[in-house]
Amino acid sequence: MKARHSEDGFTLIETLVALALISIVTTTFYTIMFSGVRGSETSRSVTRVSEEARSGLNRIVRDTREADVLSNVSANSYNVRIDFNGDGTYENPNLDGDFEDLTYSYHAASKSLRLNGEVLVAGVEPFGAEPVFSFTSSYLKYDWNANGVTTLAELEAAPLAPHLDTSVTAGNEAALLTAVGFEFQVRSGDSMAEFFSEAHLRNRR
Repeated sequence: MKARHSEDGFTLIETLVALALISIVTTTFYTIMFSGVRGSETSRSVTRVSEEARSGLNRIVRDTREADVLSNVSANSYNVRIDFNGDGTYENPNLDGDFEDLTYSYHAASKSLRLNGEVLVAGVEPFGAEPVFSFTSSYLKYDWNANGVTTLAELEAAPLAPHLDTSVTAGNEAALLTAVGFEFQVRSGDSMAEFFSEAHLRNRR
């Protein structure tokens, strides 16, 4: 009787199945790894954008608080003047290198907040119809709707009721404003950060 020989090794089908399984496992591993890397890069990008936006907003708030003059106010821009060196003039720059005549503006086309025309914060969008800049006053006698906040629109209505007060005339409403509000969002790809703040003018409280 002839002895039976054992047939060691894999068949072609077993080899193909093993290769397919290895391929699936390897593909899954690299997909997860690269997804994690992309997520980490996105997170870093959003953090960087948020930090830049926060830094820009802090600059705006600081300068607005220190302002001696607030003028040319609108939903998209306003001007402040600050006599940093106390020489009685507003220069750009002064002898110390500080800019004292500052215009902050929002540009919808480029989605940016700007300081004297230079981009300060990029990727800026308003919240729907809400303005990026809003203005209020502590003069509550002009708070026509009695909600505890006197808005620029309410100050602009004051000249229509001269029997109440003659100190507000058309064109000088900005002289009675005491605070500037900021409300916007910064978008980076699919991520978005929201920013809210308010600056009370130190010399008008």
